[in-house]
Amino acid sequence: MTSDLSTPAVPDGGTESGGVLDGNAAAGDFAGILAADPTTVTVRCGSCGATQAFGQLQAYLGGPGTVLRCRECEAMVARVARTPQGTWLDISGSSSWLFPRTPDPV
Repeated sequence: MTSDLSTPAVPDGGTESGGVLDGNAAAGDFAGILAADPTTVTVRCGSCGATQAFGQLQAYLGGPGTVLRCRECEAMVARVARTPQGTWLDISGSSSWLFPRTPDPV
């Protein structure tokens, strides 16, 4: 990957509005490229192994992309960026994403 996916360059490490948000703030960015509602997903951190709901991840918005970090160890878990070339999705910081089973259509 290239620097198109760098973490936000905000001095306090948060968002342009000044703070870290939860993963729900990033749901719209991820929903546009996932086939399911990301707020229903359980994510396992590839660094420390912590398992947490998407909404529990720390969300950093306002930079060149959206970055999600583990609440336990603050490692980068996932990031998404829209560039002129297309949409970049990097989930290399996670070891798994569990999408809940949806009921079979009747």
